[in-house]
Amino acid sequence: MSVSEQWLAQANQALDLAQTRYKLGLSSIVELSQAQLQQTQAEIGSAQAGYEYRLALAVLRYQTSGL
Repeated sequence: MSVSEQWLAQANQALDLAQTRYKLGLSSIVELSQAQLQQTQAEIGSAQAGYEYRLALAVLRYQTSGL
């Protein structure tokens, strides 16, 4: 999960930078849109990693509770 959290943090920073650059007229809407897409993908990846971790933990607990 830490990898997905790092990816999300980097995507958030990249989005902040892209927004600032766009507001200052130093980049195009395309760069901003790409940063928004990457940030959204990172959020999805982080949520998916959290779900898979919790599912694996629940399965492990279920399997070991019958012993």
